[in-house]
Order: sequence, then structure tokens, then C-alpha cells
Amino acid sequence: MRFTDTKGLWSKWNPQEGTQIRWKYENADSGQMFVHEAKPENGLYTIKALSIPLSARTKRSKSWEGVRFKQLAQEIATNNGLSAQFYGVSDQVYPVMFQKDESDMAFLSRLCTYECCQFIVYNKTLVVYSEAYMESQSADEEIEIKEDGKFTYNNNRTRMYGSCEVKSGSYSGSFSDPSPATSSVYRPEGVRVSNNAEAARFAKGLLRDQNKYGWTGQVSKKLKTEYAACSVMKLKTPKAETWNGKVFVYRAIHDYMANKTTLYFRGLVEGY
Repeated sequence: MRFTDTKGLWSKWNPQEGTQIRWKYENADSGQMFVHEAKPENGLYTIKALSIPLSARTKRSKSWEGVRFKQLAQEIATNNGLSAQFYGVSDQVYPVMFQKDESDMAFLSRLCTYECCQFIVYNKTLVVYSEAYMESQSADEEIEIKEDGKFTYNNNRTRMYGSCEVKSGSYSGSFSDPSPATSSVYRPEGVRVSNNAEAARFAKGLLRDQNKYGWTGQVSKKLKTEYAACSVMKLKTPKAETWNGKVFVYRAIHDYMANKTTLYFRGLVEGY
């Protein structure tokens, strides 16, 4: 956030790292956030704040045996002063799991990728969701892009993979895209598994992660703060109908100075 501070009120307050703030404007609400950086500059004041607490940046090492996915996510949430919610998540069991010199959020992000999940943090709540579950939801709203609309579409399907193979010691597993755009094989390194079934499941998640941006786009509209990331919308472009249909919004930027909202979206992943 950057705003005018000609009277130096914010400079006098001088919020420190970790200070909790919450920004509200009309129907927009950032939820509780944590200051990561604050800087005065020539009558302006800039605050960089994230919904993730500073404690989540600390690198840790730990191992678990016979632990479930939700249990791990809940432990990470609790360790960082957050509550946890889950949507469409399969509560997989891990015979062994390692967090090695990773921050809690980096570790959870890796684990979510293996399980075709992702997460966001909002208002001191860790929200973990299955990507397929979220993509299956009804569209929240229709985005119509008229002839004079400002938009960009990108077709990246030639850079997608047809399958993924995971190998770890004597264990291995693979997963193939039901409708592959290419025949190329993704072979990630450093993935640790406990059995063949886990290797195949992780291969599925890793393939989804590589392919989900097969086609992407962005559009700028008049400021509308109801638009949010992690939502499904219906795209309608009269002059480019092949792009029409449901899309997943993965990022939303609200520019109050320019009175516009820019949405970044991707196509849905079919079959997995």
C-alpha cells in the first residue's frame, strides 16, 4: 500500500515488522495482515504487508511418521498463530514425511503440489483447497470482454507435458494426462516417496502443477473489489469465442488510483 502522509502521522507511528494491520475501503477488506516492511518517502508512506506472519519465514527441519495431510497443515497453522479450513481435500496418510531446512509455507506448498491442492491465508486463517474441487464450482460471475476491452490471452500448450514420472530409490510411479497436448515427459528430481502408490499420486500432482497454466489470460476492468483470487468465473469474448467458458482466477490486483481491477486467470485442468 502506498498513500499520502504529508503530516507525517504514519512516520511518527513507525509500524515495525510484525505489526498487525487491516485495510478496509467500502466493501474491500484485506483481513488481518502483518507488516513486513514500512518506509516513509517524500510525503508518501509505503507499507508492504502480507497475510502470512513473519514466523512462517523461519526455516525448520522435522520428520513425521504415520502422519495425515490435514494434521500437517493444522500443525503448521497452529505454529504460526493461524486457524485452518479445508475444502475438498483428501486426508492422505504419509508413512514418512520430512521438512528439511524449509520454511513452513514452502514445505506446505510442496506438499499441496503433490496432492493437487493449494492454499491461501486470509484474516489469520489458512485455507487449504483441492484445485479440482474449486475448479468444479459454479462460476461466481461472468466477465464479458467487449471489442474495446483490454485483454491478453496466451496459449502455452506446446510447453505442457504428456506425463510425469517420479522415481525415488527403489520406488517409482507415473501419471499421464488423459488428453495430452504433447508427448513430453516431466521427470522431477529430489522427490522423496515411501512406496509406488505415493510416487504415482505425487506424479499426478506434479503434472497438474506443470500443466495448469496451459492457457492463461488477463483482463482489466473498471474497479470492482468484489473480484478476488481463488474464484471461478465465466469468460465471454464475442470476438474470440474459442476462449469462452469457465476460468480460474489466480490473481486479482485492485488499482484505486487508476480505478481499475486486473484479473489474471487460467483455463481449467480436465481429468485430474
